Amino acid sequence: MVELVLSAGLAFIMLTLGLSLTPGDFTRAIRRPKALIAGIVAQIILLPLIAFGLLNVTGLKGELALGVMILSCCPGGITSNVMTRLSRGDVALSVSYTALASLLTAATMPVVLGITAPLLLPEKSLELSILPLSLKVFALSTAPVLAGVWIARQAPEFTCRWERRAGLTANLLFALIVAGTLVSQWAVFTANLSNLGPTLLSLNILMLSLGLSIGALLRMPRAQSTALAVEAGFQNGTIGIVVGSLIGPNLADSRINSLSLPSAVYGVLMMCTIIPFIIWRRGIEPT
Repeated sequence: MVELVLSAGLAFIMLTLGLSLTPGDFTRAIRRPKALIAGIVAQIILLPLIAFGLLNVTGLKGELALGVMILSCCPGGITSNVMTRLSRGDVALSVSYTALASLLTAATMPVVLGITAPLLLPEKSLELSILPLSLKVFALSTAPVLAGVWIARQAPEFTCRWERRAGLTANLLFALIVAGTLVSQWAVFTANLSNLGPTLLSLNILMLSLGLSIGALLRMPRAQSTALAVEAGFQNGTIGIVVGSLIGPNLADSRINSLSLPSAVYGVLMMCTIIPFIIWRRGIEPT
């Protein structure tokens, strides 16, 4: 029952993301090859590598460690687009990153988890066959986005009327999913916060800094560098929670397993870094 509710909530969130997109959002980034390559390198390649490196530094092991890797494979979402806007970043580029990353997740997540799971959980055998997991991720995240894009194209008036309401509902669902996961796993959360907190905060700060550094290295405009940093450092925790619940052990009660916990904790801790980041970027004169 819990998995069904989580899956339905995620599908609605991703559908809402699709309503805010147009086919042009999937091609806009292609017309900006420098920004596109920077985003792919940061979010698809460097993020999982840095997450795995942090796990070795902090010594986090087991299901919680694999949960961090699940989070590192998640794209941004509606919330990252909002944070980019608040940070005075390039919202169109942020949306393009989110759109492309949402499509790629179905292919990249199973590969990353297939490589790292045996290293982090050598004593356990998880159902991580690449094709079945790819299909699950595609059905829960990529397909709803594409459906939303199709609805927006076929029924623009309906989309215009309901997009804002759907977006607010999606953000509320995200908050409820994060809160519900933390409440159901409060004992595990408090017991592991000393391990999870430094790892997740470090990952968030490193990716925000890396995004800005790559933007500066490539001499990208300030707004584009801001969008790159937010997308690299702001993952869609809902996807991580749902994927963790799908591939982890089924629990007899309504609790969420430990693979989902890092994504839920991250949903709270990332506010500790993104709010100062927004204040800082808003204080910078546009260039």
